[in-house]
Amino acid sequence: MIVRDFSPIPYQGGALPITDLLKAVMKYGFGWPAEMKSQEIVTNHLSRSLDNSYTLLRNVSLSGAEFAIPLILVGLSGVTVINHSPARGIFRAQGNVWAVMDKRDGAFRPTSPNLVMRTSLFSRALETYLNGKNFTDIPVEGVLVLTDPGTHVDTTRPDARVVLLDGLKRFAAQISSAPPIMDRERRYKLTQAIEHGLDAGAPEKPPTETSGRALPQTLDSSFDQALTPLRRKANFSRQQWLILGAFVAVEVIILVIFLFIIMFTA
Repeated sequence: MIVRDFSPIPYQGGALPITDLLKAVMKYGFGWPAEMKSQEIVTNHLSRSLDNSYTLLRNVSLSGAEFAIPLILVGLSGVTVINHSPARGIFRAQGNVWAVMDKRDGAFRPTSPNLVMRTSLFSRALETYLNGKNFTDIPVEGVLVLTDPGTHVDTTRPDARVVLLDGLKRFAAQISSAPPIMDRERRYKLTQAIEHGLDAGAPEKPPTETSGRALPQTLDSSFDQALTPLRRKANFSRQQWLILGAFVAVEVIILVIFLFIIMFTA
């Protein structure tokens, strides 16, 4: 399988410089290493099962989109958009509802992010893009892959197919044995159409989830207002300010401990 990685900061199996790691965490959040590890698990499984008639595109930001599509698998049998997650627990996927089991009472409650809806949005976004490139006859399937071996999902006709870690080999076998719907030349042109639509400057954030109910706000408005004067001088995000504040706090603690040591040993 041919793998092409369009990540602004390639994960490289986790063996990346500490400066790149800090940059990625500040830009994408503390969950970025786990997400990238999850992506490499999927990539490695597919690479062992699929030949070079398949191309896997990683972290594709299409022009005009406000998010990156994690994985796009292009083969003679069609196009598969793969969303992945290291989420651990017992979940339920029913239609476009994504719920997690509460350990206290065993009840399932909707949780965020809605991985099923997000996967569906990824696939619809790519399908819309390909339709605009005259690939209207090529189906795009959305698949959610959970890479934690301890995760279980009950499914009832979910909007996107759900595959667990132990089902990845079977999933790859189904793809490789599916009847072709295009020849190699058309597959090449389709892959090129996706790559030519790349937007190197597109921000990598999940698509907006519109399930009829607003997602909970994660930003503290009062904190953001307090940062407004500083943002005029330094164009940092809220998350970058938090990380910077943490670094400063650690430095202050070290300095205080050092002063105590001097005072008690003098």
